Amino acid sequence: MASLTGCAGTVYRTQLEVYCPPLYTYSEEFNSELADEIDALPDDFNAIPAVITDYIKVRDRIRHCEEQKEKL
Repeated sequence: MASLTGCAGTVYRTQLEVYCPPLYTYSEEFNSELADEIDALPDDFNAIPAVITDYIKVRDRIRHCEEQKEKL
C-alpha cells in the first residue's frame, strides 16, 4: 500500500481577505422623502419600524466591516 503522506502539505494563508457587502448610499433628497413618509404613517404600525431598525443595524455592521477591512 502506497503512503500518501508526501502528497499533502500544510498550507498557510499569509493574507486575510475580507469581503463586505456593498453599502448603497442614498441621496439626501431620498432620505428626506423617506423620513417624511415614515413620519406620516399611523402610530399603530409596528412591523415597519422594526424592519427599519434591523436595516440600520445591518448597515452599521457593514460600516464596521469596512473599517476593519481598511485596518488590514
